[in-house]
Amino acid sequence: MKTVNSKSNIKDTAEIGQGIIDINTTNPIAEDAFFKMTFDALSAKTDELFGKIKAGWIESELEEKDKARDLDVRAIFYEVEAKCVRRPSQAQVNATKTQETLDRYGLKITSASYTNESAEVRALIKDLKAPELAEARASIPDLDGLIGNLEASQAAFDVSAGKHLENLANRENSKSATVIAKELREIINDDLGTYIAAMAKAVPAKYKAFADLMNVLIDENNRKVRDRLAALKKKKEGVDTE
Repeated sequence: MKTVNSKSNIKDTAEIGQGIIDINTTNPIAEDAFFKMTFDALSAKTDELFGKIKAGWIESELEEKDKARDLDVRAIFYEVEAKCVRRPSQAQVNATKTQETLDRYGLKITSASYTNESAEVRALIKDLKAPELAEARASIPDLDGLIGNLEASQAAFDVSAGKHLENLANRENSKSATVIAKELREIINDDLGTYIAAMAKAVPAKYKAFADLMNVLIDENNRKVRDRLAALKKKKEGVDTE
């Protein structure tokens, strides 16, 4: 039985775990207590690893939501500024009143920490929607729509931030994805793989199909890992020789 390359990354290892779970769906092995115990351990560890991968996606999602929020903040500042620099008129005077509100915050809020920016953005929205600025807002046709966009992006950020905080709380008492991936590879290589290889020889009618598919799955992963490492080595050598 082939073994999973130790250089397999977290995503590779999770995919192998899921692949073995899928094999058991199409080629189930029944009435084998040891197999069931080992397979259940593999399934649980695969779920745990995918949970860690999802946690990483949450952090990435939070960053994307922050970028979207920053874009909406800038859109408001740029739109108001554009109306302020036109020829003197009542609309230009009204736009200047809105600019005075923006000046109290400044575009620097987009560089603040997530928490501080959220507080600043909420305060900015409240000030921009104040009744005394109603006439000034009306002088900039797109402003209400841009404020609505910012409200929506801030709400989306808040949802992701809540998930992120929950993820941080869970992380304090849990293993890293690297450790979990290593444990999953050990289950595949040392426990399930060793057992399936032996049983495929002893009782081929029951175990060989599972073993063959598992071998194909692992071999395909190892080929992908080798290709990736070779590409990285080639790239590194290319950089070093310049």
